[in-house]
Amino acid sequence: MTRKRQSDPAQPPSGEPPRTVGQRVFGALILTSLAAAVVYAVVFREQPETPPASQPVDPTNTPVTHAPTEQRPRETHDRHDEEFVGSQTCADCHSEIAETFAKHPMALTMATVAEASPIEVCEGDVAEFEAFGCKYHVERIGDRMVHTEFMTDDDGEIVYEQSVDVDYSVGSGTTARTYLIDRGGILYESPISWYVDKQKWDLSPGYQDNPRQRFNRRVSDGCVQCHAGRVAYVGDGTTNRYESEPFLEKGIGCERCHGPGARHVAKMESGDLDTDSNAADNMLIVNPSRLDAVRAESICYQCHRDGKRRILRKGKSYHDFRPGMATEDIWTVFASTESLDSDESNPFTSQVQQMHASACFRGSNGEMRCTSCHDPHHAPSPEERAEYYRVRCHECHADRGCSLPIEEREPAPAFNSCIHCHMPTSGSSDIPHTSQSDHRVLRDPLNTQSIESPTSGGGVWTIYDKSEEILPPWELQRAKALSLSDQSIQNLDRTLTVRAIGELEAVLARDPNDTSVLRSLAFLYGILGQQARAAALFEAALQIEPDDEVSLKNLGLTAYRSQSYGLALQSYQSFLKLNQWDVTMYGPYIATLAASRDMQTAVEAAEFALRLDPTQRELRGMAAQLYAQTGEQEKAIEQRDKMKLIHERLDPWDQLRRERIRKQLRENLPDGSSQP
Repeated sequence: MTRKRQSDPAQPPSGEPPRTVGQRVFGALILTSLAAAVVYAVVFREQPETPPASQPVDPTNTPVTHAPTEQRPRETHDRHDEEFVGSQTCADCHSEIAETFAKHPMALTMATVAEASPIEVCEGDVAEFEAFGCKYHVERIGDRMVHTEFMTDDDGEIVYEQSVDVDYSVGSGTTARTYLIDRGGILYESPISWYVDKQKWDLSPGYQDNPRQRFNRRVSDGCVQCHAGRVAYVGDGTTNRYESEPFLEKGIGCERCHGPGARHVAKMESGDLDTDSNAADNMLIVNPSRLDAVRAESICYQCHRDGKRRILRKGKSYHDFRPGMATEDIWTVFASTESLDSDESNPFTSQVQQMHASACFRGSNGEMRCTSCHDPHHAPSPEERAEYYRVRCHECHADRGCSLPIEEREPAPAFNSCIHCHMPTSGSSDIPHTSQSDHRVLRDPLNTQSIESPTSGGGVWTIYDKSEEILPPWELQRAKALSLSDQSIQNLDRTLTVRAIGELEAVLARDPNDTSVLRSLAFLYGILGQQARAAALFEAALQIEPDDEVSLKNLGLTAYRSQSYGLALQSYQSFLKLNQWDVTMYGPYIATLAASRDMQTAVEAAEFALRLDPTQRELRGMAAQLYAQTGEQEKAIEQRDKMKLIHERLDPWDQLRRERIRKQLRENLPDGSSQP
């Protein structure tokens, strides 16, 4: 059966600011929306900010006891005009390397659905699977691919159905492939992915822990920075927003490792070559082999060393890194302090962290690099893999061959492969961001005790790069405070929250115009129930960056909690002008409209939100109440019946999630604070 795509909903009505404030507030029904806001803010620290007009080396601004209200200037950034030429221009002279690299997984990381090689299995152009009470359907229609989530009752009748065209495929097809939806320059991930090893469709990575994300998982700057070659981002006080054609170069290209090539091309075309024309400076292009270890490895580390959190430096964005820089010039990496176990439960998700824990790396005095084993221009085929990496190992270990006799090494599945035994793949190898081959290069993986991480000690995330050697003290203090804030939110840990507030306040005293610090502080104060302080800080951030979605959304929520419905509506209306697709903001927005007696707009917003996410039982409950109060009893009954059916299908998983959140809140948050 062919499922036709439902049209994308039109812009919902924003409503007018209320003239009177009523008492009809849907307290019980808003709780899940509050929980969603907590989850949203856990990751918002990952979002880059637009650089300010000036960046002090060591700001000495006087402390503030209240949020500034003065309008701050913003700098408009246009990096689209930088001297990039595109990989095809490079291929004109470097055809042999370009031909080889075109088959590399990095070059194939992103494509339109129409352009992507059809590695997926869709018998008869259709595939289906079930997960967490929902059914999923994939269909190819010419160059299109349509993803559908639907639910049926016990008689097989459709309870709801939502179909979405996916626009881009992400992943080379070596391990997995997931899909992006482009909603006018705002990118979302599909819940459906294709897994190569298992040859099956299943939920996308990260959805097993939270399938309720559905088609509403926002793709951030930090994601596209690694999964695409070059993006056309908006900037100018916004994050995670792109032009109508989001990708200037879809796959990872030459200039991601060699830097912008315009000056190099111009020099070579002019024929004006210096005597020492092989020198990197004279060639006006980055040759990674001529860089020092920190800057050479940073080219790989820009994507392969992420840790628990990457804290952007003041005034930097994920799009600012260029070959020849150190990653520490742009961000600071924080990592967990746990040990590395030899089984599959080791917490290191970064190949770099694992490599740094290896005896090979520690014995090399820092000489071992990613390129010691990997050729950035060529990926060996499955047939070449064992021989290719055995040669790499023998460059250091030729005089100490394998201790096992050859007759034990050659049979399947090892085939005399060093990496088969010493770098086994983990059980979660089909999940991106989890290390696939164990880069600790263990001598005996089955009988190795835990290896301490280089950052072991204590439970607070610690710096896992050379930032402490590079950053000035004030910026180290800032990075640590922001990381602690993120960790306290992720863990719902009251002790860390209070500590993070103190550290962030100290940073804010030095620079009261730091929007990242303002947002983090505001959210922490909101968690602790100090809504007035939270609102003032969000407003201060918006004075500097008026189009910041995170601040607008959370100011609306904070104002709603304080029953400041006029401010809440103003914030939500401003948010909707930027992004109508974020379903997590509709609960408090609808409740605010209802509390303001704007019932018709509340009904329309509820209907729109349920088209975005038909599984939102809380929104269906709101819709049922609104229909009943506006005299549409049949619609109210229909919504209650659907809510009951959806509840029966989804409640087992949701109950576990609610209990986990409640337990964390009981343990870590004070009485009277906001709880989901």
